Amino acid sequence: TPCSAFEVTLEPLVLLVQYGRSLNFSCSTACTDPLTPGRVETAVRYNSHSPSNTVTEVTLLNVTAWNSTVQCYFNCSQGSGRAEAELIVYGPLEQAELEAIPQLEAGHSHNLSCRIPRVSPVRNLTVTLRLGDSTLHTATFQGHSQQQPEEVLVTHAVTVRREDHGQNVTCQAVLDLQPHGPLLTTTSTAQVLDIYEFPEDPTLTTGGAPLETTGEIHLETGEELNVTCSVSNVFPTANVTLLLDHYPLQPLPGNSQSVAVRGLLWEHPERHHLLCSAQVGPRKRTTEAVIYIYKFPPPQLRVSNRVPVVMSNVTGNCTLPYGHSEGIQLQVTVGQRQLVPWRYSPLFFTLTVTENDTELRCEAKLPGEGRVPTRSDVVTLSVTTPPRMDANDCPPSYKWTEGQEVTLRCHARGRPRPVVTCHGNGTTIPVGRPYIVTRNYSGTYWCSATNVLGTTGRSVVVTVEYWDVNVGAVVAVAAVLAAAAVGGAVTYRVYYHKKKIRQYKLQKEQQRLLAMGQLTEAATAAQNGSAPGSQP
Repeated sequence: TPCSAFEVTLEPLVLLVQYGRSLNFSCSTACTDPLTPGRVETAVRYNSHSPSNTVTEVTLLNVTAWNSTVQCYFNCSQGSGRAEAELIVYGPLEQAELEAIPQLEAGHSHNLSCRIPRVSPVRNLTVTLRLGDSTLHTATFQGHSQQQPEEVLVTHAVTVRREDHGQNVTCQAVLDLQPHGPLLTTTSTAQVLDIYEFPEDPTLTTGGAPLETTGEIHLETGEELNVTCSVSNVFPTANVTLLLDHYPLQPLPGNSQSVAVRGLLWEHPERHHLLCSAQVGPRKRTTEAVIYIYKFPPPQLRVSNRVPVVMSNVTGNCTLPYGHSEGIQLQVTVGQRQLVPWRYSPLFFTLTVTENDTELRCEAKLPGEGRVPTRSDVVTLSVTTPPRMDANDCPPSYKWTEGQEVTLRCHARGRPRPVVTCHGNGTTIPVGRPYIVTRNYSGTYWCSATNVLGTTGRSVVVTVEYWDVNVGAVVAVAAVLAAAAVGGAVTYRVYYHKKKIRQYKLQKEQQRLLAMGQLTEAATAAQNGSAPGSQP
């Protein structure tokens, strides 16, 4: 360590010694004329001698102090100098201990723990947890300042998979004292992972369907029960058992994932306890069910009138025959609507019938929400309704063209189905079928709809468009056209006659002038039709 006057040096620079061993080092100074040999101060027992006033050689004897320092002093004429160093003591690296790993469930987290006893100095330690060839976790302690030996515990949470079954888990500890000391390594004994997987409770299946969550099975006396207890997605194999009232049932031959029992039968109303049990590794799961045996006859539904008129009242009742099991409930429905809620027998009701109320049903069910069988009795109502018509059923007017194929569409609603006829102007017009319309169908018709409950009707106006040919007008037009043709011919004849006379007179005048030798250029031009007065 340098001082204000001159430098004092320890060699080696890092004082490292194994616990209980001795260490040699030297202390020297750059001062050329120290007044006395170097002086050493430490809590450790030591021997020293000075070959010269500038060098002091020291042997630390059987070092057992974990926290100590070494100081070396020199005095020179220029002043004094001092060097100080920490004495690092380490112990042998003991065997790493990996805590016992139980059977682990796939998909669940588990802490792996590794212990290294009496480690010093801890800050030079590195601990590595490995799964097979993969590194799970590495722990270092560079910030640790404690010098005395300590037990180091490294814990790491790992979530294993089914694929990790049979893999080795190891813990390696390395105490790295290089370059001033050794590299110490220790590895724990490998532990083999034993993985199991049991993600869900076993399933009880009756009649090919999984049991409902209520855990109830309802059977009628004399009805056979086939039941299967099974597991899925387990690893490795499972131990599956099926018990009735705590006694094991003899299963049919099957596989390790399920047991099945067929033909369980009871003749009297009673109750039993069924247990499906499965174990994979240390994990045990169960599913339970209660078996209820019932005497369950079908209900009987009676009504006062099976052919009611719409909006009339129908009364009735629903009952169970004598000797049925307790707890059976009934309900009465009409279509999708509940008329009487679930109650015990007998049920009485009054229904004001609508047009859509065509089916009355009485249902019986066993108590509970498990596999609940039902019985029912059904009465079909034939509801009668009077005829009804509106503008959509029978439009108020039609407009057609004479000679067109048309259909008058007019219908009515009601039960029984109404008969529709249309009369007017002493004529019956066809309804719902095509025909060729004539002008005679024009007029107002009364369309009536009739069934056994009454008659209703609507007024329908039919308009037929047509066109007649006017002979007198045709003759008049023809006469006008003929007169126009004759007038045109006479006019053309007069014009043509006048033109011929003018041409004759002109020729005579030309002959006279030629005879007199007075034919001129103007006369020639007039003959060619270009002189004034040459146009007809």
